[in-house]
Amino acid sequence: MRWIFTVCAAVYAVQLVAHSFGSNLMEDVFGLRAWTLSGTAQAPSLSFNFLFPLQLLTYMVLHSPTDIWHIFWNLLLLWFFGRELEAVMGKAAFLKLLLVGGVVGGVLQWAYGLYVDSTIPTIGASGAVYTAMVLYSCKWPRRIIWLIIPPIPVPVLLLVVFYVLNDLVDFSRGSGGNVAQLVHLGGALVGVLWWRKGDVIAQVQMKHSRDKAAKIAKIESSGRREMDRILGKIQTSGLSSLDDKERAFLDERSKALREGRR
Repeated sequence: MRWIFTVCAAVYAVQLVAHSFGSNLMEDVFGLRAWTLSGTAQAPSLSFNFLFPLQLLTYMVLHSPTDIWHIFWNLLLLWFFGRELEAVMGKAAFLKLLLVGGVVGGVLQWAYGLYVDSTIPTIGASGAVYTAMVLYSCKWPRRIIWLIIPPIPVPVLLLVVFYVLNDLVDFSRGSGGNVAQLVHLGGALVGVLWWRKGDVIAQVQMKHSRDKAAKIAKIESSGRREMDRILGKIQTSGLSSLDDKERAFLDERSKALREGRR
């Protein structure tokens, strides 16, 4: 959490300085977009944005330099929902959770931008924040949050469901303004899946490791059986009874054993 806040604040300071000189370079280069404008003012054309893989990561630490509430609310919600998650999950797993949520939300928004020919950059950590919010509300649904206006207690699950449904309705109506609802919805989806399935990435990696180990064990077992057969043949009929394939197998196993000893 400390590093996330530090990076976001430092990047925001650079954005403010650049914006004070009339430059939107940070948002233009590191904000996530599907298309870029090229050509001339009289004959503009769309060019595919090949920087989008990098921008899937960098867009999360950028915020609107003209609206301080953008970064304020994102970091406030992350602080509120993220502290306990980080303590329970550990720093590495918590960071992975935020990155996966932000990337999945970014991919959905980027794909939609491809469809509608959008050149508007997407910025903000809200996809990762929604992932933390949803996972928190799934883990502790009855926790009470006091709303500021009006000051009433609300179960955290009810509040988060309201936010997600509101984004879903706004996106379906096309009434979300400059809010990237698909980033929110993608992050929310990751939060639900993480709660239901756990760390899917770690599970895939573990399955791959198990499959690889099983494959190696199967090959070694098969090799041992072939070696036993060949040695039995030598004992019965002598070395001259081996064919070229069996001799090549013995040479390969001998070479492997010598290299293993080294």
